[in-house]
Amino acid sequence: MEEGDRKTYGLANTAHTEIAQSLPLPSLPIGFGATSQGLSLFEENEHAARLQGARDAAIMSKAGKIAELLANTDSSYITLKDETSIPPVVAEPGSLAAAVLKFNPQAFSCRFSAPLKAEVPKAKSQPSSFAARTGPLQNSEDHEEQSTVKKPRLKRKHQHDADHQGKEKRAADSGRRELKQNGITSGICELLNEFLERSDTHGDPDGEEEGTTLSLQEMKSISEEITSLHAKAAVSKIPSERLIKLLNFLDRHVRHAHLKEIDEGDDVESDNFEIVMTALEAVQVTLMIMSSPKMPKQIYKEEVIDRIIEFTRYQIVHSVFTAYDPLYRQVHKNGGDEDEVDEEEEDEGKRGRRKSRSGKAKKLTSSRVSTAVSIVLHKLCSILALLKDLLSVEKLLDSTILQLMKTVLGTFGVDNIQLLQLKAIGVASMVFNIYPQHQTVMIDELLSMLWKLPSSKKNLRTYHLPEEEHKQIQMLVALLLQLVQCSVALPELRTGQEKASTDTRKCFEPAVSICNYFWRNVFQRWAVPKAQEGSDVKLVMENLVLDLLATINVPEFPAASLLLQVLCVLLLGPAGVKSKDVPVRVSAIDILGQIAAHLKRDTVAYSKDNLWILQETQEGPSSFAKDVCTSCGHSKANKFILRCDSCKRWFHGDCVGVTGQDLIGRGWFCHCCLCRNQLASFDPGSSGKSHDTYKVPEDGAVIVQQILLNFLRETDSGDNVSFFARRFYLCLWYGYDPQGLQSLAFYHWRWGSKAPHQDFGITSNAISRDIIVRITRALGQQRPLARGFDRILERLLASLQENASNPRAKALKAVSAIVEVDPGVLADERVQKAVEGRFMDSAISVREAAMELVGRHIVSRPDVAIKYFDRLSERIMDTGVSVRKRVIKILRDFCLLAGGFPKATDACIRVISRINDDEASIQDLVCKTFYELWFEEHPGQQTQFVADGSIVPSEIAERVQQIVDVLKSLPNHQPIVMIIKRSLTLDFIPQGSKTAAPTNISQAAVRNRCELMCKYLMECILKAEETSEDSEVQALPYVSALHAFCIVDPTLCAPASDPSRFAVTLQPYLKTLADNRDIAQLLQSIVYVIDTVLPLLRRPPQNLVEELERDLRQLIVRYSFLTVVHACIKCLASLTKISSKKGVVFDFLVRQFYKVLESWQNSEMIQEKPNILRSLFCLGLFVRYGAELIDGMNDHDVTMDSVLNLYTHYLQSEDFEVKVKALQAAGFVFLARPDFMMNESIGKVLGDSLISKADTRLKMQTLRNFYEYLLDVEKQMGLANAKDGESRDATTAVPIAAGAGDSNICGGIIQLHWDRILERCLDKDEQVRQAAIKVVDAVLRQGLVHPMTCVPQLIALEVDQQEGISKLAHRLLSNLNDKYPSFFETRLGDGLQLSFTFIQTGATHASRVKNKVDQNEAAFARAGISRIYKLIRGSRNSRNKFLASVVRKFDWITSQASTSFLMYCTEILVSLPFNLLEEPLYLIFAINRILQVRAGDLEASIKAEFQQEPLCGLMKQTAPDATEEGTSIQVPQEVLKHLQVQSDGAVALSLLLKMKRHLKITFCLDDARCQAFQPSDPVKSAEVVSRQAAKDFDCTDIFAKQPENVAEVVQRYQLFKSLLKADTMDYSAYAPPASTRKRGRSSAAADGLYQGNGHVGSKLRRKSAPPAPASDDDGDPDAQEEHGRTPSKRRKGKSRKP
Repeated sequence: MEEGDRKTYGLANTAHTEIAQSLPLPSLPIGFGATSQGLSLFEENEHAARLQGARDAAIMSKAGKIAELLANTDSSYITLKDETSIPPVVAEPGSLAAAVLKFNPQAFSCRFSAPLKAEVPKAKSQPSSFAARTGPLQNSEDHEEQSTVKKPRLKRKHQHDADHQGKEKRAADSGRRELKQNGITSGICELLNEFLERSDTHGDPDGEEEGTTLSLQEMKSISEEITSLHAKAAVSKIPSERLIKLLNFLDRHVRHAHLKEIDEGDDVESDNFEIVMTALEAVQVTLMIMSSPKMPKQIYKEEVIDRIIEFTRYQIVHSVFTAYDPLYRQVHKNGGDEDEVDEEEEDEGKRGRRKSRSGKAKKLTSSRVSTAVSIVLHKLCSILALLKDLLSVEKLLDSTILQLMKTVLGTFGVDNIQLLQLKAIGVASMVFNIYPQHQTVMIDELLSMLWKLPSSKKNLRTYHLPEEEHKQIQMLVALLLQLVQCSVALPELRTGQEKASTDTRKCFEPAVSICNYFWRNVFQRWAVPKAQEGSDVKLVMENLVLDLLATINVPEFPAASLLLQVLCVLLLGPAGVKSKDVPVRVSAIDILGQIAAHLKRDTVAYSKDNLWILQETQEGPSSFAKDVCTSCGHSKANKFILRCDSCKRWFHGDCVGVTGQDLIGRGWFCHCCLCRNQLASFDPGSSGKSHDTYKVPEDGAVIVQQILLNFLRETDSGDNVSFFARRFYLCLWYGYDPQGLQSLAFYHWRWGSKAPHQDFGITSNAISRDIIVRITRALGQQRPLARGFDRILERLLASLQENASNPRAKALKAVSAIVEVDPGVLADERVQKAVEGRFMDSAISVREAAMELVGRHIVSRPDVAIKYFDRLSERIMDTGVSVRKRVIKILRDFCLLAGGFPKATDACIRVISRINDDEASIQDLVCKTFYELWFEEHPGQQTQFVADGSIVPSEIAERVQQIVDVLKSLPNHQPIVMIIKRSLTLDFIPQGSKTAAPTNISQAAVRNRCELMCKYLMECILKAEETSEDSEVQALPYVSALHAFCIVDPTLCAPASDPSRFAVTLQPYLKTLADNRDIAQLLQSIVYVIDTVLPLLRRPPQNLVEELERDLRQLIVRYSFLTVVHACIKCLASLTKISSKKGVVFDFLVRQFYKVLESWQNSEMIQEKPNILRSLFCLGLFVRYGAELIDGMNDHDVTMDSVLNLYTHYLQSEDFEVKVKALQAAGFVFLARPDFMMNESIGKVLGDSLISKADTRLKMQTLRNFYEYLLDVEKQMGLANAKDGESRDATTAVPIAAGAGDSNICGGIIQLHWDRILERCLDKDEQVRQAAIKVVDAVLRQGLVHPMTCVPQLIALEVDQQEGISKLAHRLLSNLNDKYPSFFETRLGDGLQLSFTFIQTGATHASRVKNKVDQNEAAFARAGISRIYKLIRGSRNSRNKFLASVVRKFDWITSQASTSFLMYCTEILVSLPFNLLEEPLYLIFAINRILQVRAGDLEASIKAEFQQEPLCGLMKQTAPDATEEGTSIQVPQEVLKHLQVQSDGAVALSLLLKMKRHLKITFCLDDARCQAFQPSDPVKSAEVVSRQAAKDFDCTDIFAKQPENVAEVVQRYQLFKSLLKADTMDYSAYAPPASTRKRGRSSAAADGLYQGNGHVGSKLRRKSAPPAPASDDDGDPDAQEEHGRTPSKRRKGKSRKP
């Protein structure tokens, strides 16, 4: 805006700014303030100096306009109190102010504040439709009439004759109107006369031919005048002839600017800019004239309108697009046209999405836009707004409309022109509304623009939602929403004679059809994505859905719900979740999940919403508390409060938009009551008799709807958004109205009904937008989309049963999003059943997602947690590590619930069961879990002690009780021991995340808590004795827990203040006379606690020592449970070592047991056998724990040598039971004196007990002795403690005899019996194998033998059907491969042979078929060998060595392997888990090397044998004849043996040929690919294996038996020859076609290869292969040599060197 214009139009506080449309700014505020100095309201007009020829006329025209605007100006808001506060205006003669005062002397006077009237008229600048346009016109005429009466130059005639008063009055009114019209149009008419006269002198009088053109300033003066008349709706007052001349004159300027554009170097002073802007001003004036009401039809010339639209399009593309888009600029600079850009973008859309420009490029582009381009851009915005008005006035041609559509829709492909795009949306909506025939074309264009949008665009969303902070959507989505909303309209009211449609939903069908058409076109592109475009199309869909969800509760966009509704219907059909394509189903489930989660979020928000409007409409009026605001629920306080006169509710003034300064007259009504009164004013009879019976609904929903309608009417900004939204709402509600057609008049009345006003002038627009959004959300709950939530949920739950894992995982994620919003959904039986079903899913990711879904939300809902607990806790045994971890974390959360979980103990039991998990991370997680549950001190807890004077806090007591409850359900206390040990050391915390100081503090705190726990356990033991008759049984769990703590650290039971307290307290329990399992366990635990505490006592009380010796002696001699006896002997030995006396009881018992054994050695009385067995056991334990005490005895008869001789005698006893017990006791002796095992007689006994024929009990006991000895050595060397990260204190360890830890002795003992131990690894008895592999594990851990000696046995154990054995063997093999990879790979072939032998012996407990491995057995063996292959697969050298070593076993000359073993090797090789294509290629390479070396020689040798008598001519006969004759032929035995050897070779090579063919089919390998392979080629990691769905390998046609006659030799040879000839065919001859392979089918040729028929190769050869040489069967040497070559040799004539 220029300076003169700014000063001229600087008006204050105008109710409607008439000149807003002519300004280059997008909008102007309503008022500026009367005292603003920046407006220069009182300065002289400087514009006249620039218009020398039209100064006076311009001043007069502007003065009249300003005078009228000032007359309508309301300055009451200034609240002036005194008239003298405003000084009078003094105007200089000839100034603009003087001209204004000439029109209206009171123009600059101020009105004082007064009570507002009941109704405030509201004027609008741009009517939105034909109906809305008539209102402002009438209002403007009324204002003009009032302002005209006030003019002083209009006088009234006084009539004295009363009879002619009416006629004179009408004459006076007519005269006033003529004067008014002359005054309004006088300025423009004078300007036109001058300009047209000037044009007449230089051109055509009508202005059509080329002639004089106006300058930009002159054109602006015309634009200003027409703008003023357009705002007053007075353009029609200009005579038609003048208008036609003016339009022709303006059209001349448009034609003059043809092909003119704004270049980069043009500024506001350039000629191009002036020509273009003059033409744009002419276009604006033309459109203002044409869009004015009541204009003559002669002015609407098609060629003029077409030229305007074409010129507008040209300027948009060439002046604006080229400045903002580099693509348009490049084409424009090269002389191209915008059509080239469209074609280029279309091609890019077909090839893929356009790449977005970088943010830096965008900034540079926007910063380079000149001021001239910005001015042109704003002018084009005004022109598009006028084009929208023109569409509602005049019907245009289809070609014109299409050109206009292309113009406006092209704006959405350029960035940073949001204002132009907003105007384009308005034009497009109007075209869509008025021209239904073009709706499909517009949707197609919109889709085309949608696909062209860059996929990685940062500023993709540029449309700001109304009054929503930081909420934006895409411009195209906003356009789509408005197009859908403007496509519906209420049916017209019919008279009684006309028939109206009874289907009320027909008015809503156009919107549904448009939505359906849009989504179906989107689905066509989405369901069949093109290569790289698939991800972009998916991104477009996601952006669309996100924008629609963002607008679903925006009151101005009700169509968002309909679009989502249609989308959901399509997604639930064959195009979505029922599609055959897995990616489409996955995407559909994802989108449905997002929509369902949003719907559930709205439902939850609505259920929690306590908005008073919604509550009032639902519950109805009732009594309310006085002086309490209904809206916010707060009391009056010091705020202004008022009451509704209708419903008597109280409201804060701030809550309803009323201030204390508002003058309340007769009363005030709340929003609900105002709308209720508004609806009550409807008169059904006013629209016709056919609707007299209609009754306005009294439910609250209608009132809420009317509040929404009133809000949209009041907030209508003139861009038609609210206009079309109101119409869409009415059509929607009318379509679902149960009263049907009878309600049509009511909805028409609601369309025209205005918002009610308060009696004192405050309208109902004080309601906030937040409340309207909540009302919109509440109304949306009744729409079909919200009601379809259950159907979407059911479909998502059904998708959890998909066969493919990806849809299942995505459906689970979608359900998780819903549960995230409302965890109560998990309580639904349908959801529970579906989610629990995914706990057992085949895919680990799906199971983990199911755990994540449940675990994240049920912790906050204990009632729901109980429902899922049983099925969830079962998954702690899951094979997936991540699943087990997640279950452990969930169960931990259960136990940590503040209110307590009813099944906390069960949860702890489930978690502790994984303490020995194979995965170390899970072991750490379990220990960390129980550390947090039991040993971690939670800050902030108040210390409350247990009653009865205990010093133990109640929190410690609760945790101890939980430990005891868990221990009751465990088979032993070993898991508790491990948890306590690791909690004390905190070794489960990563070393990198813990520092020394905090760790030491934590360890000290844990130890302190453990001491308190031990004290509380002792209190519980004493309490059980006091309160229960069966005190021993009640005290057992507490004693067991104390036993566990004592195993970890004996000092916990020996407090520094009184170390003997625990021993003295527990000692009386040893006097019990009961003899049962529970009491035995109690005694064993008590004795162990006392035994571990005794070494910590420096001076034990003498009475304690005496009592203990007496009690232990009784238990050793009489108690029946040997575990108790074992513990008592150990405790007695410890007691003797610290006692001041010299072990009287210990010596006595040793002599007694020795004498019993010595006496029975001579007599062997049967009745003494129980005592002998007990004596053997006890004496062995006395030697184990007190060997040094026995050496110190004064009795020379009882020595270690005599004990050894005694046990040597019993080890050779004929009584088997005595022999077994003696072997067990000898094991105790060997722990104390390992060198005894080196004794020759003892070594022979041990060796004999490990032979295969020995009894199982002897094998087990011997292996157990070795294992206990190895563990004892390991403990002595500190290996076990080093493995756990700690070293045991030497003072707390049980002393062991010298030499027990000597590694030389230990190694010698093991090596002496190592071969027998390895043999027992493959024993038929499962328990023996398990005991043997434990010994192997301990031996390897200590490094006592060469590790490669046991590799074959471990490989054989990989195929063991006992899971524990196979897992341990695999772990050991894995460790050996990591440490000794070079040695490991050399023994793989031997291990394969041994595994076959292991299976053949029946040790795996599988049934065997004669001469063939059973399928189930072979399958299990394949799984075991596959695990071994995975260990070496990572090393190319290792796997090649393994494959080559196995293939070499088929060389019958060097390997001498049996046919059954070769068949076993074949099945193993074809089932290996190849990961790279190089692996099967190398296997084929190794096979070819064997065939190259052996096949030709073998075939020639066999033919040579059959050319001699009596076999000559046998090969020429057919198979049946050869078989019959060969059976009767008698050959020498030497010849038959030679033929048998050659037959075995033929069978071996036949297996290789079948395996080669199977590999080529399975991995799609042709001869060229196989021949091109070289082992030395670099590894191609990108060549991943792709297995085809071929049939399983079958070798049933191979003869496993050795031939017994010549006929069987002939059969084997013929099979070998047919396979050899079939090998000449390439892969394509017998592989399934590509299209068939994709469907998992095999061709007929491939099927024929596996029919078990040796002649199938000949059938294929007749179809595909070239005919065989005629001399093949004639024994021709050339033919023999030819058949001795491989396929490559036959084609190339030379062989490749192996």
